[in-house]
Amino acid sequence: MEITLSGVQIIDIFFRFAAVGQLALLIIFLVSKHSVQPLAQVGLITCLIAYVLLTAPIENHHYGSLRNILLLITDLTPFAALWFTLTKLHKHFKLAQQAKWILALLTFWLLILAYVFLVLGGRSPLHDLNHIIGIGLLMWVIYLCLAEYLDDLDNRRRNARLLIVAFCCFYMLGLVSFEFIYQNLRDTWQFSLANAFVIFGLVAIISAKITTPKDQLPSATSNQVDTFEATISAQNKAKPIDFPQLTALNKLMNDGVFLQQELTIGKLAHLLDLPPHQLRQLINQQLGFSNFSHYLNSYRIPWVCEQFQNTSKKKIPILTIALEAGYGSIAPFNRAFKATIGQTPTQYRTQF
Repeated sequence: MEITLSGVQIIDIFFRFAAVGQLALLIIFLVSKHSVQPLAQVGLITCLIAYVLLTAPIENHHYGSLRNILLLITDLTPFAALWFTLTKLHKHFKLAQQAKWILALLTFWLLILAYVFLVLGGRSPLHDLNHIIGIGLLMWVIYLCLAEYLDDLDNRRRNARLLIVAFCCFYMLGLVSFEFIYQNLRDTWQFSLANAFVIFGLVAIISAKITTPKDQLPSATSNQVDTFEATISAQNKAKPIDFPQLTALNKLMNDGVFLQQELTIGKLAHLLDLPPHQLRQLINQQLGFSNFSHYLNSYRIPWVCEQFQNTSKKKIPILTIALEAGYGSIAPFNRAFKATIGQTPTQYRTQF
């Protein structure tokens, strides 16, 4: 059957295919670069391509059986967004290593969705249920991105957090809202054209961010430190003579500034008369820390251990020592101590 398009629809199609072309090139770039967790990235991009093609100004019957496939892949976008976010924020995250019950539940739901879309064509209450689940997943993604935003020392990852949040808040959640509230507007050429233009613009911005070479300071190491012993070693191996800012930072920390409660990267940067983003880059690339709390813990936990080893301070409550070390409450202190030492504060203290 012949497809007739107006001038506006042709412009719409142009922007959509331009966006699809950019996304396809981005997949090639990511695969050729052997980037970390490429499956999560390719999965999300594939969902975006499906959405762009599915919402083109073409009558549904022209798609044939392809429409059901595109509809399935499009509705998997929130799942792909969560997978991508977890791999982006957590270097060692692997989907296959998650709890078996989570993988079983995910597989079960994916099989249901395959039946709903490939067999029923999406005509089922489960389609709407999946939209509700999708909103929940997107809210979770937003929480994950914002929860440790201020603590993150990797400037590129901080920017990625904001891009993901913007993607979820101002675009995907808006589109899901149209499914329930503004269905009539969704089917107009004005919305379709604006949607195509926004897609093209977002894809262009994200592609530029991903393909731009990472700026780095000359560094002794750019690898993330995974253990407490390694972080202390990396810190001791730093060469202050090469970086005056690093010398000043080490002096300030050794003088006990880490004992201040509610010490933030902004406050520390102010004491050093450095822009916060430069201090983040310094700690991240020169000392190997990706998280400001981990950096503070590399000073605070050894200081606490010294207090615990001092028998003259045996009667001082653990909470008091934790507060003196700069922690605002006992819970984050207990988590940091257990993660670093492998024992609870009480277990460690009873050895002395």
